[in-house]
Amino acid sequence: MELPLRQTDRSGRPYVVRYYQPEDRPALEAMYADFEPKRAAQGLPPESPERVRRWLDRVLGVGIHLVVEVGGRVLGHVMLIPMDEGTAELANFLHQSIRNRGIGTAMNRVAAEIAREAGYRRLWLSVEPSNRPAIRSYQNAGFRQLPGSLWAPEITMALDLGAAPAGEPAAAAGSRPRAVPVANPRSPRA
Repeated sequence: MELPLRQTDRSGRPYVVRYYQPEDRPALEAMYADFEPKRAAQGLPPESPERVRRWLDRVLGVGIHLVVEVGGRVLGHVMLIPMDEGTAELANFLHQSIRNRGIGTAMNRVAAEIAREAGYRRLWLSVEPSNRPAIRSYQNAGFRQLPGSLWAPEITMALDLGAAPAGEPAAAAGSRPRAVPVANPRSPRA
């Protein structure tokens, strides 16, 4: 998938999806400083600016990171963090000003295609049961709830990347690059 990708939300407002660059760090920290609610997704994002910086120091060093820009401002951050051979954890953080516009579902689909092209076979995530909009977004992007997680403190979901989602082009067979092993892979929750 070629990035940057220019898209429009459900109401026709434009946004851009692109790979995170080191020069995005101040804008990303600013997004998390204004992010609400804090610590709602398994304690993320952290509450204080110092904890946000330490958390970003850890997670930005591994995996694949995307940002969402709206009107030139970074208002979204999507992470694909290697877990084990062939599996990455997906974490999707959208600023409250751009939620409920279809951007989260679109980002989940973009992340799945990028993960597929990077050679991952599966995406995994966890979400709090009370976060119904996020659960619906993940389901709309093809994720399925894993058995035994309905009454747990976190719902776990997965997406098999072996085949492209309905209506989406699949990467050409044999053209997918292999996932690059990463030293000390860490969950976004680390």
